[in-house]
Amino acid sequence: MKDRSARQLSIRQRLRAGQLPHEYTIELWHGPGFGQICDGCGAPIEHAEEMCLMCAEDWRAVRLHDDCFLLWEEERRLATAARAA
Repeated sequence: MKDRSARQLSIRQRLRAGQLPHEYTIELWHGPGFGQICDGCGAPIEHAEEMCLMCAEDWRAVRLHDDCFLLWEEERRLATAARAA
């Protein structure tokens, strides 16, 4: 898995590009990964914990490492605050 700053930059870029949702998600799964690709950092989710979310806007599934989920939460809140300002 990439280091924290590289994952944070990747998530920030994917949010800006619309590849990750800004809000309205539903948690579907939280458990061990099975080799799927993380939608946040692009690395496989091997034995780390995985979050699988459903995007309520377009019903797509989003898979993230637990650490990437926390970074995504932080980045999307910052982006929402910046848009509101």
